[in-house]
Amino acid sequence: MSPLLKIKSVLALALTLVAGGAFAETKVLVGTEFQGMTIAVFAIFFGATLFITYLSAKRNRTATDFYTAGGGIGPIRNGLAIAGDYLSAAAFLGVSGLIALYGYDGIAYLIGFFVAFIPVLLLVAEPCRNLGRYTLGDVLAYRNSFRSTKVAAAVSSIIVAVFYMVPQIVGGAVILRALIGIPYEISVLAVGILMLTYVVFGGMRATTSVQVIKAVLLISSCFVLVILSWAPFGFNVSGFFVSLTKNPLLQSYVSEILLKGSHALGTQEAGQRFLESGLYLKNPLEQISLGLALVLGTAAMPHILMRFFTVPDAKAARSSVLWAMLAIGVCHLLIVFIGFAAAHYVGAKAIVVLDKGGNLAAPMLAQFLGGGADSLAGNFMLAFVAAVSFATIVAVVAGLTLAAASALAHDVYVGAIRNGRATEQEQVRAARVATLMMAVICVVCGILAKGQNVAHLVGLGYAVAASANLPALLMTLYWKRCSTAGVLAGVIGGTSLAIVLVLVSPNMTYPLQQKEAAIANVAALNTRIAEAGKNPGTATVEETNKLRAEKETAAALAASIPDNATSLVGLKAPLVSLRNPGLISIPVGFLLVFVFSLLFSDKRAIARWEELAVRRETGIGVEKAVAH
Repeated sequence: MSPLLKIKSVLALALTLVAGGAFAETKVLVGTEFQGMTIAVFAIFFGATLFITYLSAKRNRTATDFYTAGGGIGPIRNGLAIAGDYLSAAAFLGVSGLIALYGYDGIAYLIGFFVAFIPVLLLVAEPCRNLGRYTLGDVLAYRNSFRSTKVAAAVSSIIVAVFYMVPQIVGGAVILRALIGIPYEISVLAVGILMLTYVVFGGMRATTSVQVIKAVLLISSCFVLVILSWAPFGFNVSGFFVSLTKNPLLQSYVSEILLKGSHALGTQEAGQRFLESGLYLKNPLEQISLGLALVLGTAAMPHILMRFFTVPDAKAARSSVLWAMLAIGVCHLLIVFIGFAAAHYVGAKAIVVLDKGGNLAAPMLAQFLGGGADSLAGNFMLAFVAAVSFATIVAVVAGLTLAAASALAHDVYVGAIRNGRATEQEQVRAARVATLMMAVICVVCGILAKGQNVAHLVGLGYAVAASANLPALLMTLYWKRCSTAGVLAGVIGGTSLAIVLVLVSPNMTYPLQQKEAAIANVAALNTRIAEAGKNPGTATVEETNKLRAEKETAAALAASIPDNATSLVGLKAPLVSLRNPGLISIPVGFLLVFVFSLLFSDKRAIARWEELAVRRETGIGVEKAVAH
């Protein structure tokens, strides 16, 4: 079957599944009369990207073509692809929503995402291009034990990819359900089929093209939203923020919800407070821990590292990072303004009604700026921004899938099992089978995650990368005495510690804490109901009945939880207070590499140090990378 017929059959299956799924009975952003237009916008977007995949499929003949597009991608294009790989739903939808709900504190996430590329530029990009071929395992295996290092690096990379991928898939499903009511499971399957199509048939070429298109469209969409937001103020930015602080809806939201009815601040002060820190990130240690994971984890994320093998040389790898930083920086700056614009025009209370996490703030702003929920232009803008958001998710997931599949196929199968001896045809076949396996795993995980809070998995993915991959990578590159034992201890120990710390952290669900909160809520509602009975004018009959219904729900929840209930790992309360383990696991990861390298030296690693140091800086022999 030709590549075109294969792609057509996959697309037909996706459309059949979507058409066959009954629309969920849920409140959606797009009215029935505009759903056809929304579906058409999505179809145009992904029809174009699937055509690109078809063109790319005809050029993939070798493993190098599949994994790295033959190493022929230019720095500007690769930089935009890195931006497309990195600008995830967490940045566009999540952070804009955080800013819309909590103001200044949401910006902290964008700062961490942006600053993260400085270590990449200074320490990682050029050496990886000079030493590796396809994966992190190639770099680590350059002077360490080939098979064991390959397997450890592959397992860690796959874990990071899955942790980062599942929230993206869940986010894509939420977007489709919120827009046109497509059932969650069908939405997850649609994401899986699209990413599988891009990677299996198009490889790195198709994935790169999709990421570049997505980056350009995302930045353009953000720019349009910002221009429309500032236009009523004559593009006077200071005037916009003055108006924001004077917005009565914002002032009441800050005072009543964020400050929980505090009367210490006046209305103007409450509006100004929205532009100050402390409304969301209140624990300094938590901020430091999250910042460490974001800044250091990016340098060891498998889908970012893989992009440095797609350019012709180390200079192009360095230039790629600079172009990526420019694109990411511009997009992040626009996202900041979009978040504040959503708070001003749409309002946090309206955003929370549709999504408690604020993830629909940007699409709701687009609909408002286009003319509102009842207008054609408003719904077209909503559909366009949502399609770009969905493309953002699919592009990131495709990059992660390719990175995880390359680790599974190239490092485990070709490297560890076949000891580097496999024909080009066998390598490409292994890559496609591995891609299918990763797609199935992630779709199943996405469906099982329905209704679960998986946002912390993004932070965990960064934490594992920073705690396991980065120490092993940096010590291999820059410390002569680093040994195989140290690398294995750092990768295995860092990964295990990060996961264990999350399992005993407040991220998990603790039933007894839920029961205590429900009991306290019942008591508070009883007090409010009693006050309403004593003072009939303070609440309507409808409001009183609503309070009684809330009380019954809270009481039922408290009664349903047994007194001996525990978390997933058998705990009644968290053992650590940090939600993000980076502050603990990252130093331990470096310490493990250091201690085990000293305890178990590796003559081979020391003997190859001078060769690594020369090639790391010069790239001599890179055309014969990692033959083993």
